[in-house]
Amino acid sequence: MKGIISFSLMLLILTGCGVGQQAKEMKTLADCTYQIVKINSIHISGTDVQQLISKKDMSLTNIPSLALGFLNKNIPLKADLTIEISNPTSNYAAINYFDYEILINKQKLMEGSINQRIDVAPNGVQEVRLELNKNIYEFLVNDTIRHDIQEFIAGTNQSKKKTTITVRVKPAIIIADQLVHYPSFIDIQREFSNEFLLQL
Repeated sequence: MKGIISFSLMLLILTGCGVGQQAKEMKTLADCTYQIVKINSIHISGTDVQQLISKKDMSLTNIPSLALGFLNKNIPLKADLTIEISNPTSNYAAINYFDYEILINKQKLMEGSINQRIDVAPNGVQEVRLELNKNIYEFLVNDTIRHDIQEFIAGTNQSKKKTTITVRVKPAIIIADQLVHYPSFIDIQREFSNEFLLQL
């Protein structure tokens, strides 16, 4: 709460500095609702995760490219998510820059920044595609995490496995080459079943 109050005071100051519209658009973006609507593709070390699920291949280490990745400590993840932003207000929402974190079952997978213009009209809806490219070796060497992933891949219709993906977004505006961030992350969370990924 203290951070929100401080941010509101900052908006008043920024208004006097001639950047009030940009700050207002960021504040409106924080008032929007978000949901992950699609996972367009997931490849780990060049291997299509959708194919692993369809084959019920439980062991990640049985895949040659992944086995080599563990040896080289380099397991690239390439994926992209589609996030839907709905603006229920009568104000325009927009941002040019944001930081993000991706978590799987509350375990941080990666973080990064996006320098991309996002516009959401009053009472409008906008889709944003978030492309991911990360070496996840340190993530997969965790035995618990790797076991959860293998259980997710091996799930059946009788025993559907689910995982929770959380995207945390922190908008920012650039003023005189300085980033001014919204005081807290906006959490976007959805639970996915392995069956859902077969529909990609």
